Amino acid sequence: MRITTGQKAAAGLITLAVVGAGSAYALTGGSGSSSPEHVTVADAPTSVAAASTTDSASATPTDSASPSASASASASPSASASASASHSASPTRGATPSATRGGSGANPAPTAAKPQPASAPPAPVAKPGPVAPQPPQIAHTPPAQSGCAPSFTGTNAATADVSAALATAAGKPRTLNLSAGGTDKMPALPISLVKAIAWQESGWKSAILACDGGIGTMQIMPATVTWMNGKFGTADDVHTLAGNTDLGAELLDELVAYYGDSAFGGNYDLSPDPVTGKTPLLDLVIAAYNAGAGAVHYTTATDPTTGAVVGTEQIPNPSYVANVKALMGNCPCQVQKG
Repeated sequence: MRITTGQKAAAGLITLAVVGAGSAYALTGGSGSSSPEHVTVADAPTSVAAASTTDSASATPTDSASPSASASASASPSASASASASHSASPTRGATPSATRGGSGANPAPTAAKPQPASAPPAPVAKPGPVAPQPPQIAHTPPAQSGCAPSFTGTNAATADVSAALATAAGKPRTLNLSAGGTDKMPALPISLVKAIAWQESGWKSAILACDGGIGTMQIMPATVTWMNGKFGTADDVHTLAGNTDLGAELLDELVAYYGDSAFGGNYDLSPDPVTGKTPLLDLVIAAYNAGAGAVHYTTATDPTTGAVVGTEQIPNPSYVANVKALMGNCPCQVQKG
């Protein structure tokens, strides 16, 4: 069969189109990867509480109460360059494409991507000199979680009075007497923290008595009264509103001192870390107020990607921590002025 000049030209165009399509596939099909980016120890949240700082409309987060739930808090990291830049300490896969296949070789060699800084809390470091000892192991179950109905020893104080007492207790700078000699000078506590703890523990009911023995607004356990008065040189009465809120603030102060001295070099700042945005000291203090310091620890882990030693929290009550942190920013109790 005779092939005309027009047919030959059409066949040539079809051949070029097929070759061009194959070249395009070769450039795009091999440079990217559909597998998720590697998530290092530094990226994975150490507790549910670390994810509870979002501005939620609810005062009760839906995080799981299981400590193992933290592993699924970031179940599917993005493989894109824009997402992995904020989630991975290693260079992004495919972010720097190789030289064009079949090219002339004139393309410059790709520049190695700069490693991203690790985003993990610092490894534990003790304060030089005497440090605050671990408080006694006194766990407490708030009335709402105890499974039995609490009793009342009198009339609950007015909300405005409770708010004022909590604000006063939070604002006191205290001196903690250390067992090994010396003292820790404690700064004032965040009012939002003290109010949120009190709301979580008792709903601000000053006359409440929990089934496990927790007393009043701050749900102070009887053994805590003697310990706090001895450590701070006070004589607070747990059955009065002022004494009860002071004892609760003193317990928070001692927990700040204990974890701050033993793991953060004597730094008592409860605000988010400016580099990581995480709040390990705050998490530990909140957890230990409920579970006892003997059940809450700050230890080390090794980042398998960088080999860096980073801090990691061991918290048995992440849902409690998440609730308190949510209440610090989104709770009716916070608008009450003391």
